[in-house]
Amino acid sequence: MPKVSADYLAARREHILSAAAARFSRDGFHRTSMQDIIDEAGLSAGAVYRYFRGKDEIIAAISLDAAGAVAAIVRGALETRRPAAEVVAALPSAL
Repeated sequence: MPKVSADYLAARREHILSAAAARFSRDGFHRTSMQDIIDEAGLSAGAVYRYFRGKDEIIAAISLDAAGAVAAIVRGALETRRPAAEVVAALPSAL
C-alpha cells in the first residue's frame, strides 16, 4: 500500500472537521450522529474513525481550531497595536 503524505492526511482531517461543523451547524451537536458526519464527509466509517474515535474528539478538535484562530487574531492585534474594538469585530469571522 502506498504511503500518503502528511499534507494529504492533514487535508483529509480538515475535510472531516469541515463536514462535521457543517452538520453541527445545520442539525446541532446532540442530533448529529457519527453516521451523519460520515455521510456529510462522503467517506467510509473506517476513514473517519482513522482520525477520530468519536464525536467528542471531533467537537474537541473543532473547538481547539477555533481557539487557535482567536489566539492568532489576538496575537496579531497585540503586535500591531490594533484597537480592542477592531479585534472584537474580527473574532466572529475567525470562528
